[in-house]
Amino acid sequence: MTGYPPLRVVTFNSLFGGYSDDGLGLPERWDGQMEFLRSLRPDVLLVQECNFWDLLGGRRLHRAVNAIGMAAGHLARANKTTGGHRFHSVIMISDRVRVLAQDYDRARYHHTMGWANLAVPGHPGITLEVRNLHLDPFDPRNRSREVGPLEVLAAPGRHAMVAGDLNAIGADFPEPDWGQMSPHLLNGHLRPPGEAEVGDRGAVALLARAGFVDAAVMAGQADVPTAAFGDGDVPRRQDLILASPALAPAVAGYQVHRRPVDEGLSDHCAVSIDLNLG
Repeated sequence: MTGYPPLRVVTFNSLFGGYSDDGLGLPERWDGQMEFLRSLRPDVLLVQECNFWDLLGGRRLHRAVNAIGMAAGHLARANKTTGGHRFHSVIMISDRVRVLAQDYDRARYHHTMGWANLAVPGHPGITLEVRNLHLDPFDPRNRSREVGPLEVLAAPGRHAMVAGDLNAIGADFPEPDWGQMSPHLLNGHLRPPGEAEVGDRGAVALLARAGFVDAAVMAGQADVPTAAFGDGDVPRRQDLILASPALAPAVAGYQVHRRPVDEGLSDHCAVSIDLNLG
């Protein structure tokens, strides 16, 4: 349908919600993150690691919604980790989008999964189904279990998007040199002992077999890393946006935004796509 600008979707891991000391300290990265995200002009914004954004009536959540210039935000409450963290996630929408339904599921997930079904005025008959993921960073087998319930979203006629920090390497990303990584971190990334010592891509492969299409692959940018740029780590693409077969033809643009990493705002890049729903 002509006359409507593309819908921009952005995913971003905020590294403890923009605060130091695991989210308890000073807002050292907050202002920079808010200005950066606002500059992207997102219509659907998926944020992970929103630590303490639920406290005091969701004060940080609503500050972020207002600072970025969004219309609304929905927080998905996370389970407590063994370290005591709660890595909440958030879905924000602009005033171009209408919410039909929203909720979250933490019973099946290491952290949580927030979801929303959205209507876009001017595009009747299309329900955009969004799932915001932050998968298990420690157990590749659990990541495969976490994505299991999502395969039905790839059914014919469903306009669905699975995005976020999957903690798994995207399709067609070159195999990293795992020899650079400290041994105590390897189990969260490699296949089980006894198998080839390569990155476990099971969760992504399951979604691909169900029919989901990787926006980075469509754009010819499958080899562009999005995270893990620090010392002792290996850069990889784990911030993904996957589209169902019905939605994939609408993906008109894909971009990795390095500014958060280059300016010390996060340890992840942001990733965006544009959707031409007509």
